[in-house]
Amino acid sequence: MTLQTMLNEAARSRAGQQLAYFKEAGLPVYVLQVRVLVKETRPLPPIETAVLRAVRAGLSTPAEIYGFLGMSERALVPVLAELNKKEFIQYSKAAGDEQASLKLTGPGRNAVAEACAVTPIERTVPICWDALTRKIITVPPEHLNRSRDMTELGRFEVPGARARNLQPSDISLDVLHGIIERHKSAAIIRQELVAIKSIERRELRFLDCLMLFFRRAAEPAVVDVAFWREDGASMAHEQAFRHAGGPDRVGARLLAAVDPVPLTSPTSFLNMIADKAAEQQVAAPQPGLEPDAAADDTLESLLCHQHPDILRGALQQARKRLLIISPWIRHHVVDALFLRDLEAALHRGVNVHIGYGIDDGDQRKPGAPAPAPAGQNKPAISKPAKLALDALARRYRNFKFVYIGNTHRKLLVCDDTFSVITSFNWLSFRGDPKDKPRDEYGQLVRKRYYVDKHYAEGLALIEKGYSGAAKTAESLLSGPPARRGQPTPRP
Repeated sequence: MTLQTMLNEAARSRAGQQLAYFKEAGLPVYVLQVRVLVKETRPLPPIETAVLRAVRAGLSTPAEIYGFLGMSERALVPVLAELNKKEFIQYSKAAGDEQASLKLTGPGRNAVAEACAVTPIERTVPICWDALTRKIITVPPEHLNRSRDMTELGRFEVPGARARNLQPSDISLDVLHGIIERHKSAAIIRQELVAIKSIERRELRFLDCLMLFFRRAAEPAVVDVAFWREDGASMAHEQAFRHAGGPDRVGARLLAAVDPVPLTSPTSFLNMIADKAAEQQVAAPQPGLEPDAAADDTLESLLCHQHPDILRGALQQARKRLLIISPWIRHHVVDALFLRDLEAALHRGVNVHIGYGIDDGDQRKPGAPAPAPAGQNKPAISKPAKLALDALARRYRNFKFVYIGNTHRKLLVCDDTFSVITSFNWLSFRGDPKDKPRDEYGQLVRKRYYVDKHYAEGLALIEKGYSGAAKTAESLLSGPPARRGQPTPRP
């Protein structure tokens, strides 16, 4: 079923409600490795069945059984030992007796009557536990996405209950018994689940779905969050999500505060949130402005802890263009909040360029110390951050994510409003004032001529590399021809 077909069905499925937005997502499912104790009923091997029947017929010594079955003592002794181990016979020899005696036990009589044996064993069984409905579901683990797959696919991870506090008593024995029964081997007649001993491993995965936001026609301020799969809507997930307060966690309250939009073209949910946040921050200071700063100030000094707010403001308020150059990128900065704001900007149509990378080639000057051994150099980007940004670059044509490989430049340009040249690593350092003090310093510029100049230089570096950027910068440094009698623009 195509995405459009599913959306059409979902839009018509709820009378009195309007589909306001959708998001390709994944329902949280934990793949658990559960250690269980089961009783397996297996057919007895023919030789063991023959020995038990001989004992039941009245043969009470090994010699009598050897003769009756026509087998050598060497071949039959291991069989008698195995039957004794299973407690099907009593194999003993009293003081003064010439031969050992054999006697059927209660389990032995049952086994020979049914020609099968019941054996208690421990097994590890993989099961899928739904983190929203808190129930076992019958989905093959290989059909679920891992978190890294969700990042690459650009799907939203629906929040759910953690499996950390899940106990064996929380798992239904009846449902688990059915799963074990379906996966039994052909050699087993039947098996009975006795107990769940422990949960050995918990791995979070995701089941593909659509997360739908429906606005009530009678109450436009109320937005319901639903989940839809190829087999239709899942009311169990919707109810569990609502009961856990999930709608507020995914922004339903913010969407409810946005004016209704026509159903023919669902407006981007992330864009709505960004616009709503912008409305709430109209009276807030613009990025880089101190509360008492004059509106015509064109140059401002930035200390370390001021940079994160500048970056956040640029992501949330950019309307035309945004450029970031940072030698290193780390996922503790390019986190879920950063990615949400970045995607919202892309939805608004902002042209975003991000360039990063340090040249790790050996370009030492004579007498310089040797480079660090292989594997000890600081990588330019952490793997989770690269996966997330690559996924956005594949989905949005207005996002260019480029490895430069030869820059120490740290640059931020937001529209034609401001630019920042700094020592602060935008995408690899948090700049939290609570952390260990660190001296970073930058210059924020608001004069349009220099903002455009910084943008052009940064764009040339990203698109052409260092040599191309150098040529472009050389032409830009000359600036526009000054009119006679007018000075060159200064910040």
